[in-house]
Amino acid sequence: MKRAPLLISMSIVVFGAFLVGWYAWPRLFPTPTPNVPLERNVATSNINTGTVKSNGNANTNTPRNSNTATALPSEVNLTAPFTSQAPFAVWDEDHEDFCEEASALMAARALQGRAIKDAADAEAALQELKQWQMDRFGYFKSTTAAEVAEMIREVYGRETELLTDPTVNDLKRELAAGHFVIVPAAGRELGNPNFRQPGPLYHMLLLKGYTVRGEFVTNDPGTRKGQNYVYDFDVLMEAIRDWNDGDVMNGARVVIIVS
Repeated sequence: MKRAPLLISMSIVVFGAFLVGWYAWPRLFPTPTPNVPLERNVATSNINTGTVKSNGNANTNTPRNSNTATALPSEVNLTAPFTSQAPFAVWDEDHEDFCEEASALMAARALQGRAIKDAADAEAALQELKQWQMDRFGYFKSTTAAEVAEMIREVYGRETELLTDPTVNDLKRELAAGHFVIVPAAGRELGNPNFRQPGPLYHMLLLKGYTVRGEFVTNDPGTRKGQNYVYDFDVLMEAIRDWNDGDVMNGARVVIIVS
């Protein structure tokens, strides 16, 4: 009769040890994300890619030669902090439209070598960018590639330029050179299952790398699962579209280079 309490106690101890191990093991011994290259700092990624240095004018489309036979790394993944556009998971009217601000913030902090410390840090930065746009443009929702590029230059002092009709090789070259790429997109064409369906009509995300398998590595602020999220080359390239006064599917194929 005395064995029953002993067995129960042992069972509780074993089950408790299992729970502790289940929680602690991946934190004590994390494994790298299997489907993306290891991250590397921007400073180690400045290879000679044949790109032309920007003059900082967001309305200048610096010519690229997509056919230049430049040897590129087989894969790249630049280090960049991540935040969702809704840091506290409150998807209200403002945060549903903060993808542009979140993408700009991640690119700028990466180039500054600064982390996004926590949700409060991210939220404060997003609100500052909202206020800057309200003061400059009179609105903050659905800003164009040119407006976001201007914001990054003025708020963060980073060089930006617009690249129209980019090719996959153009984007790979920029990433290999340590430049980040912000992509305005027809959000529903991305097919991200983590979006609130049917997905956003207009969206922005940060390109930070590419894989040998033909995928772009992104920090997609449209979902809390957006860190190192990958899109096939063809999916992302087809989705590139500027705001175009709401006629997104007929928007220009343009991206923002941030360096």
